Amino acid sequence: MFKSLRSRLLVSYSLIILVTLFVVSLALLALGAQPRLRFQPALQRLDIISRTSRTELIRLQADNASRDTFLQALAETAASNNVRILIANAENAQIIFDTDPSQSWIGVAIEGEEIRRDYLPTTDPNTIAVQFTAPEGNPWLLYTRAISSSGFGRQVVVYAVPEPGRFSLLRELDFGSAFLRAGLAGLLAAVLLAWLIARSVARPLQRMAGAAEAIAQGEYEQQLPLEGPEEVVRVAESFNSMSSQVAATRQAQRDFVANVSHDLKTPVTSIQGWSQALLDGTAVSPEDQSQAANIIYGEAERMGRMVAQLLDLAKIESGQLKLNRTLLNLADVATAVQQNLLPRAQAHRIHLTLEVDPAPPIWGDYDRLMQVMSNLVENGLNHTPSGGRVHLAIRPYGDKAVELTVQDTGKGMPPAQLERIFERFYQVDKSRVREGGRTSSGLGLSIVQELVLLHNGRIFAKSKEGEGSLFVVRLPIQANTEPSTILQRQ
Repeated sequence: MFKSLRSRLLVSYSLIILVTLFVVSLALLALGAQPRLRFQPALQRLDIISRTSRTELIRLQADNASRDTFLQALAETAASNNVRILIANAENAQIIFDTDPSQSWIGVAIEGEEIRRDYLPTTDPNTIAVQFTAPEGNPWLLYTRAISSSGFGRQVVVYAVPEPGRFSLLRELDFGSAFLRAGLAGLLAAVLLAWLIARSVARPLQRMAGAAEAIAQGEYEQQLPLEGPEEVVRVAESFNSMSSQVAATRQAQRDFVANVSHDLKTPVTSIQGWSQALLDGTAVSPEDQSQAANIIYGEAERMGRMVAQLLDLAKIESGQLKLNRTLLNLADVATAVQQNLLPRAQAHRIHLTLEVDPAPPIWGDYDRLMQVMSNLVENGLNHTPSGGRVHLAIRPYGDKAVELTVQDTGKGMPPAQLERIFERFYQVDKSRVREGGRTSSGLGLSIVQELVLLHNGRIFAKSKEGEGSLFVVRLPIQANTEPSTILQRQ
């Protein structure tokens, strides 16, 4: 029950309307409890009746009518206006005439709290109103005004009605039926609003649910229209981003399986073949056996390198890779990398050069930064033909960072490929064979990017086909420095 958005909106709006009506009722009750508002309608009614009656009494007085005629006139006025009319002795306020058939107040003295004059509907000083408690215990309002200068001599005419209760104002306003009509109107409005809002919200959510089910069934290319309330649009944008990431992740998984299968199948096949040659005696000469051993060793080393890279990525993703930060000079790291890779560069007739400008030390992990530089330089060597150049440079970047650049004179990359080079297993060269006959798993640059990010640094690449590529790494000097705008790509 109440599981749908439409029903919940309807219930919530209905509750709001009921609470609003309840608050209005309490406010009206509070207002109705105030004497001024509670007494004024009755006092105004008594004032009108007294004015009309006064005119009639003055006319009868001018005609020298008998006392019985006066009393009969008062009785008729009381009956026609549903009031109680009394005649009291002016000296002791004792009631001597009562239009009520019970005549229960005759002989009772009028005593009570006088009502404030600013509550009265007239400014006539001869007008008096009091709260009177009848002998039977009921509260009444008594109202009197002078008939003339002589009146009835020493007698006064008093008009009385039951004192209005706390709910009298609500009864006069016909609050019950008004409350019911307002409630029904509010309920209809709630139903309409719930339908409209639920329609504007539920339809995008239903589309989103359908798209999510499609994704669960393997249809990953799902995009939602950006329409509806702002919150729904934001959810749709997030869903579209998630859908794109799921599709990209799914594609990356397929690429992962294909690439790992390819990279493992080749060395495994080679190792199996040469091992079989050693076992069945095909490779009998020392040269053949040495060749088989070297090939087996090289392929095993390549497989071990791929496994190590996969383990590094797994550690980074799980947060298990911890940096051993020390204060170090990037120039020392760059010098060590150049010395390690210089023999390979010379073997392929590639110029590997190093340029170091005075730069402050940074807090970093020496081994991981060696891995970053080695991968970048090896990537440059892999894509640079014989006679080309790979240039490694270290220089300060502002007063908060140090910049490392690796530039090669290889064949470069088009913009579409440049945007994807940090994706795992992405191969710019689809043949997977680089300069010098070396192969790559496509994990190196992904690991480089993750390690740079762990150092709170930034990495980006620039390239132009036919002119080579440039990789730029910017690392903050302080270990706890957050990546700032100076580390962003410019």
